[in-house]
Amino acid sequence: MEGKKLILFRLEQCPYCKNAEAALDAKGVKYEKVEVPKPHEERTLLKQLSGQTSVPVLIEVIGSKDQDDDIIAWLNENSN
Repeated sequence: MEGKKLILFRLEQCPYCKNAEAALDAKGVKYEKVEVPKPHEERTLLKQLSGQTSVPVLIEVIGSKDQDDDIIAWLNENSN
């Protein structure tokens, strides 16, 4: 699954976000940062994607070049 993306939803002043970023950086993990709105009630997208409004949240985007193949490979690796 080449080309998968990791997206970190974060808040600049969040100490938990800083801890997560430091751990990702220390491991050399490449990821994109998305700054979330400060009021929890404005985090609709985050709620839809993760089921929560608190941060940090790391989302793995499955599917890039060959989207169906990537999703099927992920299912095969992660299903019982």
